[in-house]
Amino acid sequence: MLHSESRKGGTQSHRSIIILASIFLALNISACKQNPNAEQEEAARKLEQLYQDHKLDAQQHLDIILADSHDSIYADRMTRKYYNEGGAWRWMGAPDQIAICDALDSVMHSQIQAIGFSEEAFHMADIDSTLKEMHQPDSVQDLALKMAQLENNLTKTYLKYVVGQRYGFSTPNKLFGPSQYAIEIEQADSAFVDLAMRQLANKENMLEFLNTVEPKDNAYQALKQQLANDSTSEAKNRTLCNMERLRWRDKKHAKDNERYIFVNVAAQEVWTIGPDSVNNMRICCGKASTKTPLLSSEIHRIDVNPEWGIPQSIIRGEVSRHAGDSSYFARRNYYITNASGQHVNPGHLSPSDLASGRYAVRQRSGAGNSLGRIIFRFQNKFSVYLHDTSSPRAFYNQQRTVSHGCVRLQRPFEIAEFVLPNADEWMLDQMRLSMDMQPKTEQGRQYKRNHSGAIRLIKNTPVEPKVPVLIDYYTCYPNPKTGVIDTWGDPYSYDKIVLKAIKPFLP
Repeated sequence: MLHSESRKGGTQSHRSIIILASIFLALNISACKQNPNAEQEEAARKLEQLYQDHKLDAQQHLDIILADSHDSIYADRMTRKYYNEGGAWRWMGAPDQIAICDALDSVMHSQIQAIGFSEEAFHMADIDSTLKEMHQPDSVQDLALKMAQLENNLTKTYLKYVVGQRYGFSTPNKLFGPSQYAIEIEQADSAFVDLAMRQLANKENMLEFLNTVEPKDNAYQALKQQLANDSTSEAKNRTLCNMERLRWRDKKHAKDNERYIFVNVAAQEVWTIGPDSVNNMRICCGKASTKTPLLSSEIHRIDVNPEWGIPQSIIRGEVSRHAGDSSYFARRNYYITNASGQHVNPGHLSPSDLASGRYAVRQRSGAGNSLGRIIFRFQNKFSVYLHDTSSPRAFYNQQRTVSHGCVRLQRPFEIAEFVLPNADEWMLDQMRLSMDMQPKTEQGRQYKRNHSGAIRLIKNTPVEPKVPVLIDYYTCYPNPKTGVIDTWGDPYSYDKIVLKAIKPFLP
């Protein structure tokens, strides 16, 4: 009996142990279900500690890298400035920032190729290899050094891209000088860099910012698409040069206006672009020796039958040698005045007198005036304007770089109608009559019948509101009317200058 009871008790005890073990296992499983990331949290804690353990050494490595860096690119200089002034680490400061690193790496591979640039110029090979290692940092040799290198390279790449896409990878004022390029463009500054670095707080902000810095100009997007279809190096280089020009953003935003005038010197054309019409005509522009300067301004006045105040450069180079020859001045309807405004007999002056700058030479208004019968005035330091011409035959030439810098218009009265959209027909007829053109209204025709000789009803008229005018230079650009990309020659060889400037970024 005792033996029998012992076996029974042993069996009951064994069953109890099994039940208890099952309960313990179930509790453990339940606990794991309540905290499924326990192992990941522990791994993250260890990873965080790993970063903290190497943070001081990594900062010392970064200080050495920055001290040895002598890059001249603005974005690289701003990278040094950011860290030298104690800027927070944005990529390797904590393990969870690796997601931002991966996101930038992916975007850069995509976008650098899309804009025709070289990955080498953006340190992509170094970033790729180091970033791959950093996904398992506990096995990386010289972890502190790798952290510093990746932090530096990612910031340089990021700033180089966002500054370049937002403001240009080159600076036109430095490429062409103030005598050729006077468009005031937006430029990167420390405030933009601070804004860019703040976007690195999370991946979503950074990706959105990367999207906003690329030009949204329809012309830029069209050229970017064209670049993918260009089949020759010549075509690609031309497209790349004009994409770069579109990154140089006019501070006055002429093209953002509802109504503006766009002069393309390379195309030797002018476009009037309004809400209800888009038209173009041929122009004549500056010779290679007297290039038409690129500028942005606003037409504020129209002068009818203007006099031409001959620039001192032309007086010295072309007019002064004829001093003493009164017939030369008479044939051209020129007259000379001294500093007091008194007329001076050309026969009394020597070439050196006239070249001294003490005398002004002007051409009287009329049919033979070099400015023609109408001129459109806008503020600029070159005394360059849009105007009529007394030599219209040049418009039939393919190459029309013939002026001293001003822009001669093939059909100037159309420009007058464009910049005066609210003028009534009688107002326009007064201008026509003053320019010896045929009137279009019965009132104008009646006025002409009743008045003999020259009619001069209008001398000048204000343009209100002012009409923006942009004089720029594109060797390929979407036709403002059709959207089809047109291409032209490079009369001033400016593409060569731009191509040389962006060459460090090209494959």
